[in-house]
Amino acid sequence: MDTYTGTAKTADGTIIHYSTRGRPSANHPSLIFLHYYGGSPSTWAPLLSQPLFAAFHTVCYHARGWAPSTGPSDDHPNAYGIKAMSSDLAAILFATGCLQEDARFVLVGHSMGAKVAQHYAATASPHQLKGMVLVAPAPLRGMELPEEAKRQQRAAYQTTESVEFVLNHVLAAGPGTLAEDVVASCVKDSLRGSDWAKSAWPDYSMGENYGDLANKIRVPVLVLRGDRDFERNVVGILGVGAEWINKDVKTCGHLIPLEQPTQLGDDITAFIKEIS
Repeated sequence: MDTYTGTAKTADGTIIHYSTRGRPSANHPSLIFLHYYGGSPSTWAPLLSQPLFAAFHTVCYHARGWAPSTGPSDDHPNAYGIKAMSSDLAAILFATGCLQEDARFVLVGHSMGAKVAQHYAATASPHQLKGMVLVAPAPLRGMELPEEAKRQQRAAYQTTESVEFVLNHVLAAGPGTLAEDVVASCVKDSLRGSDWAKSAWPDYSMGENYGDLANKIRVPVLVLRGDRDFERNVVGILGVGAEWINKDVKTCGHLIPLEQPTQLGDDITAFIKEIS
């Protein structure tokens, strides 16, 4: 299977590192994966190792500020908003050939990545975009946390012990849900964010309100939420009135790609068949 790693430079000088597997196909849309706050392309490894994705052209990338991706050339604390990350996605799509005239792609965004995907779909909406799978998504309308909760999130990715605690007691369904090697990989990912990338999500990116753009999303959308997700009652049901499909993932917290990769794979491929 063809694999490739490369970089894309954005208008503000950010260098985004990405990897692709396979080639675009007339039989399947390309799948573009956007990771969660503190994640990386490794987040999707348990999903993409399944044989059912062998025929797909897949693209994964490190969000700005999460090494090895960089911040902009004139880096500053406010350079990590949703609009900037949406522009990064556009650069990745161009670099990987997903915006060619005859291309087709589906966005698969997790948490923070899902908010970025929604923003892109609402503001760019190229004809090549055929659908979105939003995995434990942050809402486009934004979420506001109390200052103490923001402080806890900023502190969560500072040490191995703090990351392990958040993984086991907040993000996953409970302690022991994630295998030790998965936890170790997540710790490595979460610690390599820049200080500004780590603080941006709780400080302002999470709260940025683009809810007025939601009605501009014109493609089919599948929303997946773990039945034990800590954000479940805060976010609620998305796409009401827009015919978005909202589906529960049983015995699962916020980290669906790591907790229930087989179920996620089945849901993604079934959705693609439905919209094809």
